[in-house]
Amino acid sequence: MTASVEGVWSPSRAPVHEISLKVLAVIADEATHTLFSRVVTSDELMLASDLAEGIALAETAAPDVAFIDVGLGDGAGLAMVHHLKALAPEATVFALATRAQLEAGAHAVALGGAGLFLLPLGGDEVLNAVGSVRVRFVERALRVQLEQESARSARAAGWIARVAELADARDRNAAAQQVAEVFVEATGAAAAAVYLTVGERSTELTRSALTGPLDRAPAYGSEADILDFARREQLIVVPLALRRLSAGHLLLQKEPGRSSAFPSVRRPDSSVSTSRRAPLLDGLVKLLATQATTALALLGERERSTGGAAMKDPASSAYSFAYYVDVAGREIDKAKRHGRRFTIATIVIEPDATAAPERPDDLSYWRATPPPPANGLNAGQVAEHLLRAVRDTDILARVDENEFHLLMPETAGLEAHACHRRMLSRVAGSEKRAGYLPKGLLVGLATFPHDGQGLAQLLRIARRRAEATKSSILHRVPQDRRSIGEIFSLLVREAPSAEGPSAISAPRALDLSVTDTVLLATSVIRNALRGGAVLILVAHHDGLSLGAQVKALLASPRDDVVVHALDLRSAPGCDDIEALCVLAEHGAYALVGRNQGGFVKGIHAADPLLADFLAERLGRAAGLRVFG
Repeated sequence: MTASVEGVWSPSRAPVHEISLKVLAVIADEATHTLFSRVVTSDELMLASDLAEGIALAETAAPDVAFIDVGLGDGAGLAMVHHLKALAPEATVFALATRAQLEAGAHAVALGGAGLFLLPLGGDEVLNAVGSVRVRFVERALRVQLEQESARSARAAGWIARVAELADARDRNAAAQQVAEVFVEATGAAAAAVYLTVGERSTELTRSALTGPLDRAPAYGSEADILDFARREQLIVVPLALRRLSAGHLLLQKEPGRSSAFPSVRRPDSSVSTSRRAPLLDGLVKLLATQATTALALLGERERSTGGAAMKDPASSAYSFAYYVDVAGREIDKAKRHGRRFTIATIVIEPDATAAPERPDDLSYWRATPPPPANGLNAGQVAEHLLRAVRDTDILARVDENEFHLLMPETAGLEAHACHRRMLSRVAGSEKRAGYLPKGLLVGLATFPHDGQGLAQLLRIARRRAEATKSSILHRVPQDRRSIGEIFSLLVREAPSAEGPSAISAPRALDLSVTDTVLLATSVIRNALRGGAVLILVAHHDGLSLGAQVKALLASPRDDVVVHALDLRSAPGCDDIEALCVLAEHGAYALVGRNQGGFVKGIHAADPLLADFLAERLGRAAGLRVFG
């Protein structure tokens, strides 16, 4: 069945011919068999010559219409009328009888038969009987359809009323959250994200609301970026626009296994959906989008007339994301005009992440123990820790419940790395735990102009780097491991094989001659020097070592390059350790291994957490405070 053009059923338009019925005819007469075969062509016909075969067919597939000769089996056909009603309660049964069997036919009607036909049958009689049953099916389907339409209309009235109340929302973000919830409820979508324009004429969009499993939706981006994301993820885009007025876009995620996020029209007697959408629902979506656009425009005008959107996030001491985007836009313009730099940090809290074990006796015990409980990081507490760690000129904004963004003006990569270190120390609760990233706290940095020229690009890179820290090998290091020797053994044992070229920060095994290791180290340092300021820590030994070669490479001093050549021979188990940590404007690198017979065996990685951690531990082993 399909809906009419207006989306409402009418008896005159009911497509009776689209319903296929199962017709069972139990009769011994071959001429009547031939008649049924010629007349019943659009339905499924089942013919039986005796009662046993008829019962078997009825048990296999319950018929919608049945014609039974009551004279079969010396009158046993009369009993089959009653038996068939027990097998198929919804079946319509017609009795067939000769003039001599009229009394038996009357008994068949009394036992539940819908009518009596005298043999021999005519084609019109069969067609009229089947047609009357088909009409009853259509009427039943129509009744169900009308009940569904009535319920949908009642719900639609509620959704329209809720959208009409958006103008009274606290701000545009609160209104956007209500829009997402209404559309998810109205369309049956699995998830929704609402993107609103940053300014009146801006093409930049910010994610103002999110509901459902759309975690990968970008927090900010140009209109082209958002639409490209929707295309890649196969999301449905509902423009929040009215003529020349544009408030943003609504993205809807389809339910798995459904061809559309909108419920399609279904046959009441079938679980298979048709390919046509309900016109009423499509019209409802457009109406809701239009109303939402108007309400969001009114809220935007109210915010502009009262001095802009709220500066502070109501749930923490951080700024609102709208204010953050506004400040970041001005900072980008200033940086481009004056050739300055700034850095953006993305801080993500993972509520379900488990913390690393604190005091394992040995590695086998650590692996055998059950996973610790989920982290206890609270978004409000994290915000307070971050605010204490950053400078007064930095802007910390809360994007959603578990995500913060930090804008650091006039800050290059190394300075941002130092701020990153302070943030981790604050959240860890102790300077002695510097270098450890609490499980469940992801931090990524992106610096202008090295990593991008626009805010959307910088945010994407910062988020990608934050996600990369989730798999850092540093999470596998128990926090009671103190000496470099212990840490080296654990790192080598726990280093997984890199998953592929895209796993840039994953640790990789190192097994090279000392000469090749020196070439690798000098190549890394040369690339780091191209970006500007560099902090280098290297283990120094007598003879051919990384320390000697690095010092030779940097024989000409530079104001923006700091080199610490550390003698680790006094530290236990470190007499053959070769180590290099490079912290540069555009990245970080760590290498640690043992020099065994002219070959260096260990690991190396472009992991900023590992580089920070090793630098701090190398300095501690040599009695040097690397980070002030």
